[in-house]
Amino acid sequence: MNTFITKARDGDQKAFGRLVEHFQNRILSVVYGIVGTRHDAEDIAQDTFIKAYQSIGGLKTEAAFYSWLVRIAINTSLSYKKSDHESQMVPLDAIEEPVYQGEPPDAYMEKQAGVERLNVLLAELSPEHRAVLVLREIEELSYEDIAAVLGIPLGTVKSRINHAREKLRLAVKEKGVR
Repeated sequence: MNTFITKARDGDQKAFGRLVEHFQNRILSVVYGIVGTRHDAEDIAQDTFIKAYQSIGGLKTEAAFYSWLVRIAINTSLSYKKSDHESQMVPLDAIEEPVYQGEPPDAYMEKQAGVERLNVLLAELSPEHRAVLVLREIEELSYEDIAAVLGIPLGTVKSRINHAREKLRLAVKEKGVR
């Protein structure tokens, strides 16, 4: 990847395209975890890569690329959540029809129902709390890496993760979600 990053920093569009291909699913996952809708996540992920392309020349080291890219994605997501877009959210069940994925339809539907319940609970968290939880639980970043990506103190990361987990635990208990 370092070769593509170096070439992209030098203005090679094809190299940047390879970086997009390599990181697009991870960025989409991070963004989706923050905004909660696939359509919005796709738009924000695209904006993330546009912003990254426009400013990659200022990237100091290749090793910092992913953290730098995730930070752009999170900042773009948080800006989106703070804007008026939040009032335009569409319910999850209106977005996509379930797709058969090689498992019995009943099992798939039960899994989808669990995912939807979890998304409802995650939506109750602030964008800042969702961001740290997604980076820790989905992206599996260390606390130190999350602090670096978000530009916040390590103690704040720990506090936000603890608060988010506690809020989810209480919501699961209160609402009887399995």
